Amino acid sequence: MRILGYHFGPRIRIAILTPPDSAYRAAATARRRLLDTGLRLFAERGYHQVTVADIAAAAGQPLAEAYRFFGSKTDFVLGLYQRIHDELEARAADLPAAPLAERFRALLQLKLRLLAPHRPTLRALAASLIDAEAPAGVLSPDTESIRLRGLALFEAVVQGAADAPAPEVQPALVRSLYAAHWGVLLLALLDRSPDGAATQQALDLISAGLSVAAPQLGSLLAPLLLGQVSQVVEQFLQLTPADFDQARQVIKLIMRHRKVLEGDEATNSEGCAAEPCAQCLGLHLPRLQYFISQGQPIHLILPAFPAKSPNRQKVLGPLPDLGEEIALTTLQSLCDDIRQVYAPGARLSICADGRVFADLVQVSDEEVSAYNHALKQLIERLGTRDLDVVNLEDLIETTDFDAARQWITAEYAEPLAELQQRVRESASQRAMFNGIHRFVAEDGQALAPEKSKSRVKEESKAVAYEVIRRSNAWTRLLAQEFPHALRLSIHPQHPHADKIGLRITRAVDNWLTPWHGVVLLRPNDYLLMKRQQAEALGATLVAQDGRPSHFVTRPES
Repeated sequence: MRILGYHFGPRIRIAILTPPDSAYRAAATARRRLLDTGLRLFAERGYHQVTVADIAAAAGQPLAEAYRFFGSKTDFVLGLYQRIHDELEARAADLPAAPLAERFRALLQLKLRLLAPHRPTLRALAASLIDAEAPAGVLSPDTESIRLRGLALFEAVVQGAADAPAPEVQPALVRSLYAAHWGVLLLALLDRSPDGAATQQALDLISAGLSVAAPQLGSLLAPLLLGQVSQVVEQFLQLTPADFDQARQVIKLIMRHRKVLEGDEATNSEGCAAEPCAQCLGLHLPRLQYFISQGQPIHLILPAFPAKSPNRQKVLGPLPDLGEEIALTTLQSLCDDIRQVYAPGARLSICADGRVFADLVQVSDEEVSAYNHALKQLIERLGTRDLDVVNLEDLIETTDFDAARQWITAEYAEPLAELQQRVRESASQRAMFNGIHRFVAEDGQALAPEKSKSRVKEESKAVAYEVIRRSNAWTRLLAQEFPHALRLSIHPQHPHADKIGLRITRAVDNWLTPWHGVVLLRPNDYLLMKRQQAEALGATLVAQDGRPSHFVTRPES
């Protein structure tokens, strides 16, 4: 069974579970199509002029199918809330390393930009938004999980500020800023000034006030005043105090396998690589709490296991080998460890991304299919019961993979210019680009040795950008299909990112994976490295089941 999606009925959160078969694929596609269609119709015709029947008809789905995933029209709005927070969390690590006022302003400006296309819909819902009993109300019981995620974002704003106050003051400050941000959003909905000038002026005033107030937060009166404001805010937020103790136990188990970007600018946080700080944990706790509060297995998603690199200087062949075996066993061990501290345990969906950028990395769809088939067989043989595999064709009904890649890029990828700007401005995004660029250039040189290194390196830049664009598009699609899942990554991540970089093998560097390397067995341990490195050491190649599997060091080496 696999967690598929969520029905947002009044005051409930029920996970819909289906087996990973054709019914699952059809259901996942239907849910996404319905949500996309609903939000589009709201923007085009107006929220109150659209019915669920209209949405079902426009999406080409039976009305019963629409109600299977969305209990009412309001649930489409809750789906929008999820999307907005997914995007905000994805950008949280890129908030400027700056004073509190600047970080607050940056987060608000980003949220205003994301909400702008949906302003007509939200304006039509203004009365419901401020109604604490309405399901779509920002203070209703149905949006409690969203408020927890929102508070976590503002915790990140405060904790990462250059002028962050003492820890005992921070909770009250976070609640106060969270409440203030609602005022700005409400003004944005009502704002009739050209280009939202009034909203920007209000944001300027609040930011200026924070700049003045921040140095005073260490005074004796600050905790008292903030505490009083916080008490009032807490009454309005109507949040049931969340006990994150068990969630912290789980996230710390996962963090033991974490790999983070290296270098001062990449991490922007001293000591986080060795010991996760509060900001490292903050964005993940509400997601874990979602499953823990319902007693459900925690759902983890990991985009990974695309296909073997076509560069035979790195790998042994096109099919999984001992590297994949070790990685799958490591992932199952993580699920087993979680079960020790949380009885329902965890399920991990490997979201195989080979289809997403196969053409870019010079791997055929036939090779992706063969690798994927062998990977599923390996999971069955190893008995890794808590792992499953999701492919692009499981979420999109298609046999034309070129068309599917064009579609996911058109629907979910950010503009190239926007990505390039983020790479220029963000150290963590730049580190990600450099890591992908290195792999693409290495493979490009091996596959086209007649080209100069400088030419390959230059050509690889465009490919690396497109790999990242599609990878981010895949992430957005997965966030839509699995809105509450905890997100993992095979790549090193900023320690405060919304995804956790996961180490699944011992390797010579943080970027190497089983599909870009080979396993070398040594007398006391093993190490993942490139094939040419193992051969240079004089290691012996070992085959299993008639296929090359790994290397073993010679006794004398």
